[in-house]
Amino acid sequence: MSEVLINSFAARGQTLGDSIASLVDVLATRLLRPSVSRRRGAKRLTLVHFGDYAEAYWRFKNGGPETYFAQKYTMDFIASLVSNRVVDSVSSVSLSANLDGVTLPNGVHTLGVELYPEGQRSRHRQLVEAVRQTNPTHLIVTSPSIPLISWGVRSQIPVLPMFADSFRDSGIRTKAKSCLLALLLNSSAIEIVANHNLAASLDLRRIGVDPAKIVPFDWPALISPRSYHPKTAPSLSETFRLLYVGSLIESKGVGDAIRALSKLRKAGRNVQLTIIGQGELKRFEELSARETVQQHVLFLGARSHDEVILAMRNHHAVLVPSHWSYPEGLPMTLYEALCTRTPLVTSNHPMFALKIRDLDNALVFPERDIDAFAERIDRLMSSPDLYSGLSQASERAADGYLCPLKYDRLISAFLDPLERVELLKYSLSDYDYRLSALE
Repeated sequence: MSEVLINSFAARGQTLGDSIASLVDVLATRLLRPSVSRRRGAKRLTLVHFGDYAEAYWRFKNGGPETYFAQKYTMDFIASLVSNRVVDSVSSVSLSANLDGVTLPNGVHTLGVELYPEGQRSRHRQLVEAVRQTNPTHLIVTSPSIPLISWGVRSQIPVLPMFADSFRDSGIRTKAKSCLLALLLNSSAIEIVANHNLAASLDLRRIGVDPAKIVPFDWPALISPRSYHPKTAPSLSETFRLLYVGSLIESKGVGDAIRALSKLRKAGRNVQLTIIGQGELKRFEELSARETVQQHVLFLGARSHDEVILAMRNHHAVLVPSHWSYPEGLPMTLYEALCTRTPLVTSNHPMFALKIRDLDNALVFPERDIDAFAERIDRLMSSPDLYSGLSQASERAADGYLCPLKYDRLISAFLDPLERVELLKYSLSDYDYRLSALE
C-alpha cells in the first residue's frame, strides 16, 4: 500500500498536503485504537449527506413534488426520529451547499458545507468543524470522507458509513484513497459499513473492507411493475423516443447518448432523445449542435419524480450509459425503468452486472463504445419481439432488485447498541445473497 500512497501524492488534482492529511488521519485513528462509546443518555444524531433537507421540507410543506425516488419517505423517517423521541435531536448537514443553521418546525436542525466547490480544494476540514459544532453522539456519513469518519471514530462516537458508491476508477490517486478508506473502515470502532445494494457492497469487499461488517441496504418498493402493463414496440413509422435521466456530466455517458443518436440519425433512423437532469447543459447543447442533432435532442432540465416516471412510461427506451469511472452504487433509474416496463439500454458498468443482463432484461453495450451503443438501440428498434420480451421480463427483474435491509431499519438499529449487532445478520459474510452464483 505504501508505494501506491507515495505515488498518489504527485497525482494531478490532489495536493501533497491533502494526501498527507488523509494518511495522518487514518494512521492516527488506527494507532489510537479508539473504542465505541456505549454510554446511555441523550442521543444526538448528525446525518451528513448530499441534498438540502430544509429546501425539500418547505417544498413538501407547500405542496411541491419529490425530486428523486423515496425522497419523502426518507425525510419523513428522519423527522420521525425526533417526533417519536427515538433521539433527542437530529442535525442534517448538507454537502451540496453552504447553508446557515436553522431548526425547522419538525425539529430537524439543518446546515450545510459545500464539500466540493467548483475550482477549489475540497473542504473536509470545514465539514469536520461544522459537524463538531452539532455535538453528535451518533454520526451517519453518506460520503467516503476520510477526515470526517476519522474524526468521528477518534471522538468515540458510533459512526455509520452509509454509502451509495463504488470505487472502480483505475487512477493511482483513487486506488490510494481506496486503500486508506478500507484501512479506516476496518477499524474495530466501526461496527457496520453500509452501501447501497449488493454490487457496491461487494466493491467495498474488493478494496479490502472486512465482509463481516459490510451490509447492503435499500429503499422500500414504493413503485411496482404490477402498476403498469407491458409495452409493445412502436410502429416503424413512429418516432422512437429515447430517455436519459441523471446528471449532465460526461462520465454518466450523456455525450455518448448524443453521439449514438447522431449515428442513428445519419443511418436514416427516426429517433429522438429527451434528457432530464442538471449539470453541464451548455457543453451538451454545443455537442448536439456539432453532431447536427440539436433539433432531435430535448433538454428538459430538472423534473419531479412523478414527471420522471411519466416520462419513462411515455418513452420507448431508457438509457443508462455510465462510464466505469463514474462511482455508481446501483442507480434507482434502472429500477424505475424496470417498474415502468420500459426497455433499458445500458453500459456494462460493473455495478449493473448483478441485476442487468444483456438480452434478458436489458440491452448492454461496452462502456464508451458509441458504435455498439447505437447498434443496441437499433436492434431494439428493429425487433418487436425483443422489445416486448424485455418489457415482459422487467417484472421479474424488478422483483429481485432491492435488498432486504431497508433504510429506516438500518438507521433505527444503528441508534440502539443492542439492535446494532442484529444488523450483522445482513452482512456479506452471514446473509445468503447467493454470492457463489453471482460472482
